[in-house]
Amino acid sequence: MVPDADPSDRLAEARRAIERDAKELRARAYAARAKVAATLGGITEIRETLSAVLSDRRDRNGVGPHAGR
Repeated sequence: MVPDADPSDRLAEARRAIERDAKELRARAYAARAKVAATLGGITEIRETLSAVLSDRRDRNGVGPHAGR
């Protein structure tokens, strides 16, 4: 900002800077949400795989992995 600029010019420049920063923050928030969604999807996939493997082991052995507890 130029110190001798017209107050309305300074206001317009400040508004543009705020809008630019808000746009950047929205983009960062969107990227963070996408990363969280991808991570949760991966965790769900791992959980489903482990559940299938453990139930298969339980069926083959006739007992669950926590038998006797």
